[in-house]
Amino acid sequence: MFEPTIEQRSVKNDIATVKRKSSLFKVKSTDLISPFYLWCGLILLALFTLAPFVYLFTSSISKTEELLSGHLVPHSPTLENYYRLFTGNGAAEFIAAMKNSIIVSLGTTVGTLILAIFASYAFSKVMFPFRNSALFTVLAMQLLPSISIIAPLYVMMRNGISIAIPFTNVILFQSPPLLDTVWSLIISYTTFSLPFAIWIMTGYFQTIPKALEEAAIIDGCSRMGSLFRIIIPLAMPGIAATAIFTLLLAWDEFMFASAFTQSFASKTLPIAIREFIGKHNIDWGLMTAGGFIASLPPVLVSVFLYKYIVGGLAGGGVKE
Repeated sequence: MFEPTIEQRSVKNDIATVKRKSSLFKVKSTDLISPFYLWCGLILLALFTLAPFVYLFTSSISKTEELLSGHLVPHSPTLENYYRLFTGNGAAEFIAAMKNSIIVSLGTTVGTLILAIFASYAFSKVMFPFRNSALFTVLAMQLLPSISIIAPLYVMMRNGISIAIPFTNVILFQSPPLLDTVWSLIISYTTFSLPFAIWIMTGYFQTIPKALEEAAIIDGCSRMGSLFRIIIPLAMPGIAATAIFTLLLAWDEFMFASAFTQSFASKTLPIAIREFIGKHNIDWGLMTAGGFIASLPPVLVSVFLYKYIVGGLAGGGVKE
């Protein structure tokens, strides 16, 4: 059998190398840029995204002297910062802040989903006057800066929430003062996460064919029955994506938590980490360790539940 010479094998290898290079730089009709530049952009994006998180972790296992000297990689890694964080003088306050963050995030998510599901169902499946105008009004509320409503919300939380009959002095409900409680955070977070949740879930509910709901009504289901048996199960990806975004928003919020909380009975993790900044010094070790602990839940949620985030924002559903 004829065997290729060294020169022929070299020519074949050169041809294969040229083809691989050309395929990397060749732009298909369905692509905007070549695969080479696409991968370069993705690598740079990953570096810019992960570098702060990696540096936060390396800082949390570094000694204070190394942090102040500017070392990016610790020469003698230690878990002393985490040990002081959970067993030191302020351990009880930090653990209480973690519990408050969990309570506030879950409470905000549950409350927002309950209200958003019914509102989104009405906007997407019920015909009523000025429906589109009302939906755009809800979206406009999302564009309102949070700082513009913090003062009236503070007064409301300080005096307690009251529900009265308009133009009368009849008060139907009066709550006790909510300032410095987790309820003040749950209510305030729900106010600015609800418009986003309604907007996202309304678009998702609209992708579900109306014929499915009509068939359920013909079979004897009521409006509420079709909502819980047909609409909600089919819209679970959109509901899950909305729940994830609401949870992350409530977990990381700082401004409202700083204004409405005064003691560790209601302070959340962002406020607890801020407390490590003293009047005359900053405990960098505890701050970096606490920051890494606080950043873990959002990172884990994004890594393991990214398919629900992408699927929910893509507006999947069941289409005719």
